[in-house]
Amino acid sequence: MLIEVPTRSLTALLALLLLGRLDDAPQRSGASEEAAHRFARPTTAIMGLVLFSLSGLVLEVAGIDWSAIYMRDAFGAAPFFGALAVTCVALAQGCTRYAADRYVERHSPRAIARTLLAVLGLGTLLVSMAPVAPLALAGFALIGIGTSVVFPLAMSAAAQRADRPASTNVAALAQISFVSFMLAPPLLGIVAEHWGIRWTYALGLPLVLLSAALVSTLRAAPSDGRR
Repeated sequence: MLIEVPTRSLTALLALLLLGRLDDAPQRSGASEEAAHRFARPTTAIMGLVLFSLSGLVLEVAGIDWSAIYMRDAFGAAPFFGALAVTCVALAQGCTRYAADRYVERHSPRAIARTLLAVLGLGTLLVSMAPVAPLALAGFALIGIGTSVVFPLAMSAAAQRADRPASTNVAALAQISFVSFMLAPPLLGIVAEHWGIRWTYALGLPLVLLSAALVSTLRAAPSDGRR
C-alpha cells in the first residue's frame, strides 16, 4: 500500500505532463456535418472493419490472458516461463505499435496489414503446434507483433470515412468490437476446457484468414484520402 500511492501519483503526474497540452484535432475538410447520435449504428462498411479487426482482438486476448496457462498446460513450465510468455506478447506488441505509424504512412495501411497478418498467422501456427517451449515463446512474440496495429488500423479507417462524422463511425466500430473483446476470454476458456489449450490458438487461424480477405476495407494508400 505504501508503494501503491506514490506509484499512482507518479502515473498521474506523467499523464498530466505528457497529455495535458493535447488539443482536439481540427475537423477534416469534406467530412460529414451530420450530428452525432446517442447510439452509433454500424453501417455495412463499419461491420467490414469489425470483421477485419476480429483476429487482432481475439488473438490479443488469447496472447495476454491465456499464454501463461498455455505454457503450464502444454509444457508443464514453471511460472517464470508463463510470465515470460505474457511479456513476449506485450513487449512485442508495444514496440511494434510504437514504431508502426511511420511505416503505415510510407507503405500504406493495406500493405502493413497484410504483412502483420502474415506474421500473426505464423505466430498463431507456431503456438498451436509448438513441440518445445522456446518455439512457443517465439510464436507469442509474433502474435504480439501481428496484433499490434490491426485494431488501430481499423479505427483509423473508420475515422477517415466521410459518410458520417468521424466520432460516429469510431464509436460504432468500438462498441461492436469491444463486445467481442469482452466475450473472447470466456469463449476461449470453453474451447480450452473441452478441446485443449492448443485449440484456443488454432481456432484463431480462420480469423486471420478472414482479416486478410477484408484488408480492402482499409485505405489503399496514404494519398487516397477518405473512403
